[in-house]
Amino acid sequence: MDGFDFRGYYGSRATDGTGPMASTRPGDGAATDGLSSLPSSLAAVGLRLASPVGTAQDEEGNVWIADAGHNRLLVVDGDLQRLLAVVGGVGTEPGRFDLPMRLAHHPTASAIYVADTGNGRLQRLDYEYDGERPRVTAAQPFAAAGAFHPNGVVAHEYWDGVRVIAADEFYRAGDDLRGRLVVFDESGEQVRSIRTVGDDHGTPLYWPQGLDVDDEGRIYVANTGYGVLHEGPTGPPKLATVVRCDRTGGAAPFEGRSDEVLAELPMPRDVAVVGSGADAQIFVPDAATGRVHAYTSVGIADGAVPEDGEDIRTNAALEDGIGVPHDGRQPGTDAAPADAGDQDRFRGPVGIAGFEGVSVPDSDADDPTLAVLTAEALAGRIGAYAVDVHTESARRLGSVGAQRDRPGQFSAPTGSTVVADPESPLGRCALVGDGGNGRLQRVDFGDATGGTDDRTAVADGGRVADTEGDRGGTRAGGRVDPVALPATRFPFGLAYWPAGTGGGGRLFVTDYTAHYREADGVGQVHVYAVDEAVDGDDDGAGVSLTLVDSFGPWGLGDGEVKLPRGVAVDPQGEGVARVWVADSANGRLAVWDYDRVLDGAQARGDRGCFGHVDGGFWNPSDVAVGERGVYVADENNNRLQRFDGDDWHCVGQPGYDGGREFLLPISVAARDGRVFVLDLVSRSVRVFDEDACADGGLRPVDELRAFGGDAAAGELWLPYLLSVGDASDAPGVDIVVPDSTLHVAQHYTWERRD
Repeated sequence: MDGFDFRGYYGSRATDGTGPMASTRPGDGAATDGLSSLPSSLAAVGLRLASPVGTAQDEEGNVWIADAGHNRLLVVDGDLQRLLAVVGGVGTEPGRFDLPMRLAHHPTASAIYVADTGNGRLQRLDYEYDGERPRVTAAQPFAAAGAFHPNGVVAHEYWDGVRVIAADEFYRAGDDLRGRLVVFDESGEQVRSIRTVGDDHGTPLYWPQGLDVDDEGRIYVANTGYGVLHEGPTGPPKLATVVRCDRTGGAAPFEGRSDEVLAELPMPRDVAVVGSGADAQIFVPDAATGRVHAYTSVGIADGAVPEDGEDIRTNAALEDGIGVPHDGRQPGTDAAPADAGDQDRFRGPVGIAGFEGVSVPDSDADDPTLAVLTAEALAGRIGAYAVDVHTESARRLGSVGAQRDRPGQFSAPTGSTVVADPESPLGRCALVGDGGNGRLQRVDFGDATGGTDDRTAVADGGRVADTEGDRGGTRAGGRVDPVALPATRFPFGLAYWPAGTGGGGRLFVTDYTAHYREADGVGQVHVYAVDEAVDGDDDGAGVSLTLVDSFGPWGLGDGEVKLPRGVAVDPQGEGVARVWVADSANGRLAVWDYDRVLDGAQARGDRGCFGHVDGGFWNPSDVAVGERGVYVADENNNRLQRFDGDDWHCVGQPGYDGGREFLLPISVAARDGRVFVLDLVSRSVRVFDEDACADGGLRPVDELRAFGGDAAAGELWLPYLLSVGDASDAPGVDIVVPDSTLHVAQHYTWERRD
C-alpha cells in the first residue's frame, strides 16, 4: 500500500479491553457499552451488535453470541433478558479476537470453540460459572497448516474421540480456488482436509461457511461460493448449495433426494439440524431472499419461513449478503415497528441454531413448533423465533440487539459519494448511504491529516467502554450528521452532480429493495435538489434534500430496472447529464439523459444482457465513467467490463493474487485517468491507470489489502460502494469505503509515490 494512507473511520466506535480474559468480569476489562456491573438488564443496556453471526448454548442454557464487528463474545441468559458477560476484544492474544464469526460448544466439556476468522485460527475457551456469570479460565488457539480463515466450526463426539471441524472459507492452492473443511482432534491437531464432498466428481467446496452435525456425526455444509466459482459447461451454476458428508469427506446422500446436495439457494450462509433421528428438521437461512428454509431429516423441502409465493430462482441475483428489508419501510416507525411480529422476511439471516430448553406455547406434540436462534445481519440482532414449518410462519420470542439509529450511527452503510462543491450547502464532505436507517449521513472530514484513536480508556477499574458518541466515532476529528432522505426506503448507490454556478446541484440515489411491484409504477432512481436547511429541518448537517424526480420503475423493459445498485453521472453540457445505473437483477446497464432544468429523465435504452460473454453481466454492482469509457463491476463474473461506446472489453479473471485477478469485484470509481476497484473477497482496493497499451486497457498501479474486523485499524469485512474525490485537506485523493457489517465508513487517501 505504498500510496495509501488510512485517515480514519466514521460511524460506530470500536470496542476494546485491557486483558485477554479479564473482560468476562465486570470492571475488569469489559467492553460493555458503558456498563459498570454485570449481570445487567438488556432492556436497560440498549446493547448494539455489529454483524452478529454465531450462537451457542452452554450447559446452563445461556446463549453465547459472536458479535463479530465488535470483536467480542456476549453471554446472555436463556430468556434473552440479561447480559451476563462480555468476552474478549480486538487483538491477537489468546482470548481476544479479530472477527469472531461462529461458535460451537464442546459436546461434553465446559468449553466454547470460536472461529476467529481475521486472526486465522480457532480458539477453545474453557469456562466456569461464578454464580450467574461465566468466567473464561483458559484460551487455546490452534490453526490448520497453510493460510486458514475459518468461518464455521462444529464439534462432535465420535466413537474414537471428539472431532472439531472448521470451514476454511478462503483457502486455495495455486489456481485451484476450492476451499476446504479441516478436521482436528480434541487437542487441536489437524487430522485431514476435505476439499470435495464425495469422489473426484462430487461436489467441490467453495467458500464453505456455516456447519452443523446430526446425531450420527454427518456434517452439513453451507457451500456458499459454489454458484459463483464452480465452472460447468455453460459457466457457474449461479445457485449455491448445502451438502452433507461424513467426517472423511465421503458423500452422505439424503434418502429423499438423489445425492448429497440438500438445497440450491442464492446465498445459504449456515445450516442447523434441530432435533434428532427421523424427527430432525434441517434449517437453512438464505441471506439473499430473507428466508429460512426447512427440510425433513431425509432432505425433503418442508416449507420456507416466511413464504410469499415467489419462485426462489427468480431471486438468484440477490446474493450480496445484506438481505432484503423485511417490510420495505423505515424501521422504528408506527407503520413498521422494529419488532413487528408479522414481518414477511428475515433481515439478512446469516446464522441459525436450535434454541434448547424453550417451551413453545401452543405447540402440537405430533406436529411441533420448533424454537431457533437466527442471526439477522441487516437488523444487527439475534432473534429467537418459534417456527411452525407447516403453516410457514415464525413468531419472535425475543431478541438481542438494539437499533443503530442514533445520530452519527450507521446501520448497514451502502454507497457513498465524495463532494467538493463550494456552490452547494454540502461544501466539502462525503455522503454515505445509511441503508438500514433509510437515510444519508454527511461526513465532514475535519482535520484529515491525523488524529488519535478514539478507543478511549474510561476511569472505571481499568475498563474501556464501547462509547458510541452522538456524532459517531472518528479517528480524524470530523463529524457525522444524518440527512433525511424522503421517499427512499433503502439507499444504495449515490452520485452527485454539481450545479456549476449557483444552486445546490442534484443528488442521484438508487433505492435497493425487492418490495416494488410492476403495478406500482414508482421509480427506483430518485433525484434530490440540495438546499440549505431551514432552521429545525435538519439534525446538524445544514442541508435539506427535496425530491424532484423519480425514474426507473420495476420491470424488464426500456427505462425499467430491478434492484439498482451503483449509479454514475456524466455531464453532457447545457444542463444535461447521462445517467448510468447498474441494473443488478436484470444483468445490464440502464441509461437515461437527465435534464436539470426540467428535472426529468429520458430513457436511452439499456446496454448489455445477462450472461458470461463480453457485454454479458451477472449481478453488475457498480458503474463509473472514466476517460476511456464506462466501467462496470461485473461482480459475479469476477471481472470488470469497459464500454467504449460501441464494444465491450473484459478485464480480469477469478483469483486471489491481486492485479487483474478478482473475486466479487463489487465497486468501481474513476478519476483523472485512474480506476479504483474494490474487490470484496480479498478486501482490497486496487488502483489502475487507464492505459490503451496495457492488457485490457488497465495497468495495475497499487493495492491496499485490509481484511479484518478492527475498524480503528482501517480494516474491512463487508464493504460496498466506494467513492473517490478531493474533499479533505490531506494530500492525494480521498477514498471512502462504507462497510456494511462493521457499520462504519472508512476514509483513506491515495497519492502516487514513485
